[in-house]
Amino acid sequence: MILTRHLYRRLMRKWRVIGLIALASVPGFVYWLAAFDANPDELAGLYSDIIAIAGYSFAIAALILTVATLREERDAGTLPYIYMRPMPRVSLAISSMLAAIAAVMTIALGGWLTTALATVAVGADISIALPGLALFTGAGIGYAAVFVPLGYLVPRSLLVGLGYIIVIETILAFAVPGLAQFSIWRIALSIYHDLASVFGAEAAEALGPVDAGVGGGVAKIAGTLLVGLLVLTWALRKRDAL
Repeated sequence: MILTRHLYRRLMRKWRVIGLIALASVPGFVYWLAAFDANPDELAGLYSDIIAIAGYSFAIAALILTVATLREERDAGTLPYIYMRPMPRVSLAISSMLAAIAAVMTIALGGWLTTALATVAVGADISIALPGLALFTGAGIGYAAVFVPLGYLVPRSLLVGLGYIIVIETILAFAVPGLAQFSIWRIALSIYHDLASVFGAEAAEALGPVDAGVGGGVAKIAGTLLVGLLVLTWALRKRDAL
């Protein structure tokens, strides 16, 4: 837990947190602006449409944060001291992943809270925003599982991560339906779909061919987390063999 706290504190620097929460809050600000011209009966559907499409700003915030979990230790030259700790590499991988998840959950909560406040500001029922917390939470855990190992293994991990979000998740997944199954955002969106009372047409288009369902979505996120831990553990052990 000491290592987890150390990594978490390194990630959660004041101005980084403020900037990333602002980035994750884009869906809330967009909803607040769009709702002024919307019919009151359309506010629930509008919420789902905007959070599904503009929510990729949170994906970018999660990337910037979680990819730095071990990369910053390496860049600062402190990674060798962490390796010297008498702890199994799987424990190091778990500690790193827990720190990243705790950090990204802070950003997720800030982003979701902005959407909840926006619903109150426009006079909508705040209950329409409650399922959105599951979307931010699921996506945050999934992105941490992918981007923590990426940050450790790939030198230009931020660019590679942006390529995944922009090219695969937002472009190719629409053109190649099979790729949608590998989209963390769509998997989390499938959980939100099952919980939301209203799911707009644009949100349904953003979900694509991914089947809606809490159980299936949670299982996919858990599987992604397990694979991420295994890859990170392998990478840490591989360094020991060098």
